[in-house]
Amino acid sequence: MIKTKIDGIQLFCLMVVFMLGSALLLDIGKGAKQDAWLVPLSASFFGCLLFLVYIYLYKKYPESPLTEYTIKIFGKYVGSIISFCYVIYIASRVLRDFEELLTSTTYYRTSIVTVGICMIFALIYAICVGIEGFSRVTCLCFSIILITFLTLNSLYIIGGYIKVENLQPVLGGGIKKVWKELFLLGMTVPFGELITFTMILPYLNKTSKALKVGLFAIVISGLWLSFNGLVLTSVLGADTTLRSTFPAFTAASHINIGNFIQRLDTFIIVLMVMLGFVKIAIYFFCAVIGASGLFRIKASPPFIYFIGIIIFFSSLMIAPSYQAHIAEGLKVVPYFFHLPFHIGIPLLLLVTAYIKQKIKPAAL
Repeated sequence: MIKTKIDGIQLFCLMVVFMLGSALLLDIGKGAKQDAWLVPLSASFFGCLLFLVYIYLYKKYPESPLTEYTIKIFGKYVGSIISFCYVIYIASRVLRDFEELLTSTTYYRTSIVTVGICMIFALIYAICVGIEGFSRVTCLCFSIILITFLTLNSLYIIGGYIKVENLQPVLGGGIKKVWKELFLLGMTVPFGELITFTMILPYLNKTSKALKVGLFAIVISGLWLSFNGLVLTSVLGADTTLRSTFPAFTAASHINIGNFIQRLDTFIIVLMVMLGFVKIAIYFFCAVIGASGLFRIKASPPFIYFIGIIIFFSSLMIAPSYQAHIAEGLKVVPYFFHLPFHIGIPLLLLVTAYIKQKIKPAAL
């Protein structure tokens, strides 16, 4: 992989599509029922605070990814162990999400292995192309996703599928349900996942753009996800949205205008492929960058293929079934991975780097 540079617009598109990712399709926060839209709106505030931590570390080490400055701050041995933990949690969980999504909807006669192999080879090609070329494709994907999203929502309005009464009463179950969805999963998915961009920010052509572009992307994504929650709940109702595995797919299948405009769930398939591809590819990029730096191996095509094979087999082995995969993602991963790796360790890095900065001049 050649180290090239990306601009602010490309970073913005990468971040927004990454944050929408599976959150747009799975409707994160739907456990709050009619108040699901409040979860991403509130979570974006915490996302901005977390991103400020990531930016502080990036500005102290603008040329280094997370795995490198972790070693600089914590020392060779502790830093290497933590960096290795970041690297091994690669794209396997997200790949499994989209393997299951595709095989349970459109490709229900296709095995999960076949879908995974097709996706991983496409991802390997994207990584070999490099971050700059991939960023340009993501900008195109962002445009298509936005147009598709606006089209579907316009059809919901034209077809009279929007029922405002499904959103009432606001906070009928109190703030407790919203907080339960917000902590911990709502805070860390997708906003805490921006820790991955600490591996990509060194590719930004102007360091000064990182903070402004990042915060703007978080706000836009929060509003987008919140609006998506409003639409899905108003179309399906809170109970149907909660029971549905993929609410966006279910809502799109309802559209039937004049027995002519119908079967628009195909649009959701297009969205899910684009969103999933970009999100997994970004994790893939970070795994390759981190592993190559940690083990001092050049990111050559054979090395990229090796990482891709690990991602593929990991996606198959992490859970015996989709139900187990989802249960693990809701009950285990947020507390044993998201909390320490998205919040705890970055805060510890921040405090340690600040203390070292203060102690060093005093020692001199």
